[in-house]
Amino acid sequence: MVSKQLFAYVNWRLQQIKGNQKPFGGLSILAVGDFFQLPPLGRAKPLCVYEDHVLDFWKDNFQMITLTQIMRQRDDLTYAELLNRLRVKQKHEKLTDADKCMLEAVIRSSPEECPVDALHIYATNKEVDNHNTEAISSRFSDIINIDAHDYKKDPRTGEMKRQAAPFKGDKRDLIDTLQIAIGARVMLTRNIDVEDGLVNGTFGQVAKITAQTQGGVPVVQLIGLHLDNLTAGQKHRNKAPDGDDSIVYIERSEEPLKKKGTVRRQFPMKLAFACTIHKVQGMTTDCAVVSLKHIFEPGMAYVALSRTTSLSGLHITDFDEKKIFCDPEISASLENMPKADFHNVQPILHIVQDPKMSSALKIIHHNTEGLECHVEDLKCHHELLLADVLCLTETHLSGSAVPAYLQLDGYTMYKRNRHASYTNYVHLANKNGGGVAIYVKNNFQVSPVMYIQNVTDLEYLVLKIEAPKQALIVVIYRPPSYNLAEFLANLNALLTSLEIIDFKPVIVCGDFNEDQLSHRNKPILNLFEDKGYTQLISTGTTENNTLLDPVFISGTQSNVRAGVLQTYYSYHDPVYCVLE
Repeated sequence: MVSKQLFAYVNWRLQQIKGNQKPFGGLSILAVGDFFQLPPLGRAKPLCVYEDHVLDFWKDNFQMITLTQIMRQRDDLTYAELLNRLRVKQKHEKLTDADKCMLEAVIRSSPEECPVDALHIYATNKEVDNHNTEAISSRFSDIINIDAHDYKKDPRTGEMKRQAAPFKGDKRDLIDTLQIAIGARVMLTRNIDVEDGLVNGTFGQVAKITAQTQGGVPVVQLIGLHLDNLTAGQKHRNKAPDGDDSIVYIERSEEPLKKKGTVRRQFPMKLAFACTIHKVQGMTTDCAVVSLKHIFEPGMAYVALSRTTSLSGLHITDFDEKKIFCDPEISASLENMPKADFHNVQPILHIVQDPKMSSALKIIHHNTEGLECHVEDLKCHHELLLADVLCLTETHLSGSAVPAYLQLDGYTMYKRNRHASYTNYVHLANKNGGGVAIYVKNNFQVSPVMYIQNVTDLEYLVLKIEAPKQALIVVIYRPPSYNLAEFLANLNALLTSLEIIDFKPVIVCGDFNEDQLSHRNKPILNLFEDKGYTQLISTGTTENNTLLDPVFISGTQSNVRAGVLQTYYSYHDPVYCVLE
């Protein structure tokens, strides 16, 4: 239901906020929905349908992902499969005999055959209003009519003066006169508190009506609701005047009318024994009565028929199979829309799930750009904590103690901070940032190689993994300001010492601030290759598509997988190496 005009506004607003001209300000956008449901209001075409001379921010920016797990009708898969067929039915197509037979089982010849308390769903507001008026009149005797309080500026005094009777408002204004009764079904028509779940379309039942006498006349002050969604309105429940936290009290809202200079105060709700199809999109209910009488656009019938959790809860009146149809332009557009490729997504997760890889050694390196800032992000990452060995650079830690909140369950942490890494370069030692760390799973037998003779002035850690797999793990961080010639000399000393340790294979990872994708000379890569190492990463590891985070492995290894993972919180993406 999002129009291209609104989508363009979202793009421009994000560009304005982020201060750049990238699509959507450079943010990643996850657009969730179903184009086969209701189109944008008016005559606007859906986002996926390309139009000449209309601003389009969809075609070149989005790829399609088809979700396959059914939630609403998961306990009635036969019904779910029927709905999937109705969803893509063209207007000229006829229902199969089997599908028609299923629907005929829930077709009702008259309203009297339908459950009275079920939500009734219609195509038009007129049908909804008629049903709601009839429902409250026939079921309740203690009906209260609540007129809107309309205020208009008095030209003589300049003060806002309440009118004797409400004006005739527009259909989008707060309602002129609200008819309610204790027990009546209602729906909120405004966003009252989005964070608290009190949003336009929230359903409930009137539980209490609070009035005060003003000028000898009782005036309704609050309407208390039992909401269908028990988690909504938590903040408002705590403010209940009578202490009953099962009731959410709603006050009058104030907003200008379309009439110039007029302000209306009215309760932001309306009767909801029945609703339009547009209002129930996204809703789930156990039981509903659906009329197909005045369906007027593609997708309406499908949306209405798919609200219930099972076929047994659906009751259809005014059935006409010609009313069930989709927009053929959507079918064609989705057929041509590029599909998202997940071939290389979550590789560590796939490896963990492969029985043949149960004994593989999984090593991940990530430049965290501040461990304290991102430790919670790290803990929530879907793949980082699948690593047996998790190497980190730019930890930005100080002090010898490791705070409890930096510990990872099931891991032992080893670290070397920047200030402890330099002997001869005071300007680097005193600079904030830097530092390296390694987390190793507790079931691994590990010997840290903390000090190596003749190796100084490097931010590095060396761990000897002795069981259940064998490997020498090295993590290194080179600051951009570190003189390259001096760094190479110290790196050469380290690599020479690793040869003397003679514990294979050796895996060296880190951030060397040398772009391996650059066409320029790469002296750090050259040194590793001269020492017999192979560089495993072949794609960019940063937002700028530079490869600053290589992984080197000693000798020639055939059973190695390596690549780049994804993260949302760092300029650097993690890289991984798996030894089979």
